[in-house]
Amino acid sequence: MKRQRSLSAKLVVAFIAVAIPFLLFLVYINRYAMDVVRTQVAESQLSLLRMHANDMDGTLTQVDHYLLSSAFQHAGITSLMLNAPDSDEYTLTRIQVLNQLNRDLVHYNRVGMLFAYAALNEDLMTSEPNRNVPKAIREQLAETMRTLNAHDAYLQTWSAITFNGEPWLMRVEKNDFNVYTGALIRVATLMEPIRSVMAEGSAQVLLLNDSGELLSSGLADPPSTEERLRLLGGSDKPYETIAFDREEMLVVTNASQQSDTRLVVLIPESQLLKRLVTFQTIIKLAPLAAALLLLLLLFFLRGVVLKPTAQLVRGMRRIKDGDLIYRLEPSASKEFGLITDNFNAMASEIKDLKIHVYEEQLRLNKAEIKQLQLQIHPHFLLNSLNVVFHLVESRETKLAQRMIRYIMNYFRFVTRTSVPFVRLEEEIEHISTYLEIQKMRFPNFLDFEIAADGDLKDYLLPPVLFQPFVENAIIHGFRIRNQRFVIRISAEKDPESPDGGLVIRIADNGTGFTEEQLEKFGSASFKQDHEHLGIGNVYDRLRMNYGERAKLLFDNLPDGGAEVALRLPLQTVAPTSG
Repeated sequence: MKRQRSLSAKLVVAFIAVAIPFLLFLVYINRYAMDVVRTQVAESQLSLLRMHANDMDGTLTQVDHYLLSSAFQHAGITSLMLNAPDSDEYTLTRIQVLNQLNRDLVHYNRVGMLFAYAALNEDLMTSEPNRNVPKAIREQLAETMRTLNAHDAYLQTWSAITFNGEPWLMRVEKNDFNVYTGALIRVATLMEPIRSVMAEGSAQVLLLNDSGELLSSGLADPPSTEERLRLLGGSDKPYETIAFDREEMLVVTNASQQSDTRLVVLIPESQLLKRLVTFQTIIKLAPLAAALLLLLLLFFLRGVVLKPTAQLVRGMRRIKDGDLIYRLEPSASKEFGLITDNFNAMASEIKDLKIHVYEEQLRLNKAEIKQLQLQIHPHFLLNSLNVVFHLVESRETKLAQRMIRYIMNYFRFVTRTSVPFVRLEEEIEHISTYLEIQKMRFPNFLDFEIAADGDLKDYLLPPVLFQPFVENAIIHGFRIRNQRFVIRISAEKDPESPDGGLVIRIADNGTGFTEEQLEKFGSASFKQDHEHLGIGNVYDRLRMNYGERAKLLFDNLPDGGAEVALRLPLQTVAPTSG
């Protein structure tokens, strides 16, 4: 998906979107030009075919009229059957008919033979062989006439027939005396005029009958009857394109009105469209040229647009990931050079701004920590001074002196605001001092126990970390009246920490936490509660110094009382600022 949205992919798509319609337009223009050429050539050839077909039909019509008049009006032909075959009268009549046929043949120069046939006598009379009509053809003609029946096509129209391996057109007329008159015309003779016209060109003229039989010879003769029938076709179009031996041919046809034949012109497409070869070559090479142009365009854009854009995107990602040292390389393009300079300047400003913000945050955190430390002891000072006042008033000098010493040690410790961390040993001494002060205030009520592993005394932690929990325990401890209130503090290595840690537990034998309090402490909502301001301060200090590595847990003991556990990472060196 990201690849599809890249600039290079979009450029390729845009180029293809422009190139494909252009190529399709070229293909359409090529096909249109080919169709125009085909149509013009076909119309020209069709006009030529019609002219020659009309000429052929005119010749056939003249011979038709001659045969019809001879059959019914020629005295010799009509009287053949009136005399016996072996009589002199029959012989004279027969000679008369032959002479008439020879005389009449002179008027029809395309006719190869005129003949008469007396069916009763099976006597065939033909014109003299002065037009190269072999004797074998006469013999085959006699056989054909003997087998002729009333349904043969020769009696209705000019039809193709083969004699001695040569195609002819034959027409026969029958009179009432059972005598036939007929004519034979060589197909080659009929085709000579149109072939002489076509001799100089590449077009070939063929003559086919309605059965698809090829009647004329040609260099590109269709090799099969099926293909010959395809030339006749059932289409109403005057022309069509047909493939012969893997070569496309333009086929133009025109049917004869006087015979069962059809003139066909075959024109090779390669010759027909030779003037369009250059244009077709251009169209074939256009996709390759478009692909090459696309590669050149992408290569050019890669250096001018794509590479600087990719570098800019990479730079933005590096800056986003926190690599503020990364800088873009100079660009040769004026526009991208300006972008590169501004980007590098922006990256430098972001780096400086981030450093300033970080340093400012550190200063704010230090100030906030100092403020949180100072929020812990104002109320305790008043209570302590009140105890000293009563001791002096009651003339308990030694107790007053000891109380004052405890107060001095206490405030000497809590007013060291410039110290962010203290040793565990110092923190325990401080909380012990605090508890001694409280014990002097409530001698018959309060007691405490402190146990710390000696190996942990040098580990560091934020100062005044225990006091808010001890103070909170003492306040709520006043609720029990039937026994002494005992606070137990322990410090040991955390067995649940895989990397080693410190766990500090502050427990008492009081009434414990209520369910509502446990829920509030568990959700850290007590930070907004002024009643637990000290605990909220400790929570914030832990987060600022340790983040998620420190945990503050609240629970009730099985035998009664509350317990607060602080789980801290072991630390022997205080972190440096900046």
